Amino acid sequence: MTSHKIFIKALFATCIMLGTVGCSSSDSTSDTAEESTDETTTEEVTAIDETVEISVIIGQTSGSAVAYQATLGSKVQIKILNPDADDEFHLHGYDLGGGVTPAGQEAIIEFTADKLGSFDLESHITGEWILTLVVEE
Repeated sequence: MTSHKIFIKALFATCIMLGTVGCSSSDSTSDTAEESTDETTTEEVTAIDETVEISVIIGQTSGSAVAYQATLGSKVQIKILNPDADDEFHLHGYDLGGGVTPAGQEAIIEFTADKLGSFDLESHITGEWILTLVVEE
């Protein structure tokens, strides 16, 4: 087994152990008081001059084993494309997303990584776990 496959399996197991929480509803307007096991910082976060750019194509570069890292305080830009179907995306812990994005059009989620922990991005339409963002100091 290659070290890349071992890393992916270890990362997947770690995410499972962290008790990631999925959406309890497909209604995007009901994002109230979601329970989260994410670590968060209570200190004031100073923005740093770093931008993490993430591009994902559903069905090609997405999935539960896909993880990206960002530094606390960095700017994050996630571009998501579903070439085959309309989709709606949600980043847990940050409660970011938008309305339905038509098939073949890119959705963009931009924010400052001001919370520590692991955050899952999922589709509200298919329920697919698209990626995990890990924010570290």
